[in-house]
Amino acid sequence: MPNATNDGVELYFELHGNSESSNGALVFAHGAGGNAASWWQQVPTFIDSYQVVVFDHRGFGRSVCPPEQQNALLFESDLIAILDAAEIDSATIVCQSMGGWTGVRTAVFHPDRVRGVFLANTPGAVQNQVVADNWTQLTERIAEGGGLINRAISEPFALNHPDRALLYQQIAAFNIGSAPNIRDNEVGVSPQQVLDSNVPFHVLASDLDPLFPPHVLSAVADDIGADRSFVEGAGHSTYFEQPSTFNGILSEFLDTLP
Repeated sequence: MPNATNDGVELYFELHGNSESSNGALVFAHGAGGNAASWWQQVPTFIDSYQVVVFDHRGFGRSVCPPEQQNALLFESDLIAILDAAEIDSATIVCQSMGGWTGVRTAVFHPDRVRGVFLANTPGAVQNQVVADNWTQLTERIAEGGGLINRAISEPFALNHPDRALLYQQIAAFNIGSAPNIRDNEVGVSPQQVLDSNVPFHVLASDLDPLFPPHVLSAVADDIGADRSFVEGAGHSTYFEQPSTFNGILSEFLDTLP
């Protein structure tokens, strides 16, 4: 599989699907509990209509990177390096959790390379008061739930699908060197910066998400002028727990893009 290089870090990525598609490219940006392998329930759905890109963020999976270089300030330049290496002019970015920082910052600072951004269970790098208030409580909620991976999927899903819950944990276990810094004071962007990008956004929230609850993501959607979707019975990783619902909502958003 190909690699791109940015700031001395080799970035692992994969290309799937139809490189000649008039629909262009679709990039999936994983969260802190994932890597390129996370999207096994999405890639087969979209490869007939899109060129699909999955990758490991720096420090995750096969993109080896020392902890001190895992600042989210570098996420968007990493993605641009991947798009350049793949000879892709522009793409729609599908983001889950941490991947939202990649999608939002790429749209703000490289809007000519972004066709649209789908924010799933994440505010991305968008800063407003509701997001700030949520951050003050987030660390405690993660600790109460036994760590990030245990909070990333809902309890009903883990009880009803122990095999898939184990798979989620196994995929996350590939990230032996990950220490992402998404809380740097400089990493956030304002809602106005997102609006000024003129990039279309869609925000998906789920009722069982303990990390970024629906009211937080609704506030983000309001501030950036984005349409939103609400999924019942799913936790923080809707793409993994309810892939058919997730893929359907994503397809509807893709159909709205010019």
